[in-house]
Amino acid sequence: MAFKGLFIGIDRYASPGIEWLSCSGRDAMALHALFTDTLGGDTTLLMDEQATLGSIREKFEHLATVDPDDVVVIGFSGHGTETHELVAYDTEPFNLANTTLPLTTLGEWCARIPARRLLIILDCCFSGGMGAKAIQAETRPRDIQSVDAKLDGISGTGRIILTASGPTEKAWEVIRLGHSLLTWHLLEALKGPAEIRQGDRLGLLGLLDYVTKRVVDGALGGCWLCVRRSIWG
Repeated sequence: MAFKGLFIGIDRYASPGIEWLSCSGRDAMALHALFTDTLGGDTTLLMDEQATLGSIREKFEHLATVDPDDVVVIGFSGHGTETHELVAYDTEPFNLANTTLPLTTLGEWCARIPARRLLIILDCCFSGGMGAKAIQAETRPRDIQSVDAKLDGISGTGRIILTASGPTEKAWEVIRLGHSLLTWHLLEALKGPAEIRQGDRLGLLGLLDYVTKRVVDGALGGCWLCVRRSIWG
């Protein structure tokens, strides 16, 4: 068994039409450092101009060659869109269909990863709003599938998705923390607070509950929600 990781953080975008972020790079670097220092293995960190759609696709193709017994963690921090796509460094706001990573495509790429244990962290949102980690879509897709259904299509036995917000909520950065709220509390949980530690191990369900409660409690106006879960087999 080996650990494989892909961590993507995008603050700066090629298009002047996409608002820059402040904490996504720190999110990705911190998660990359924590998992790599703890588990070692083969990990990749893509930041800003490195995180083009082509580069992300290439890294997913590499993950499709892992062994079934490997553990894979994928983290993305950056913009999402109202039309349910992840925004790459080279995304063009007026050509989202061809320059973003739709959740349906993400699901297809994840389905090709043979690892029986896969954790996906999506620190972005899909609802838009001023100041949120989403860009406004000029057009609406004909796809009738909801974001809930798309996320459920990625999850499954042995696969867990953590999302920074619910389908109709916004994901926000917290400048004073230097991170998005989901990543901040996930980092704290992974350091092993006593309330979720089981001897020298971290209980998965306890970790999820710890993160969920703190993200919700830390949200202003209750607009934060984390999480998408499935059974870790």
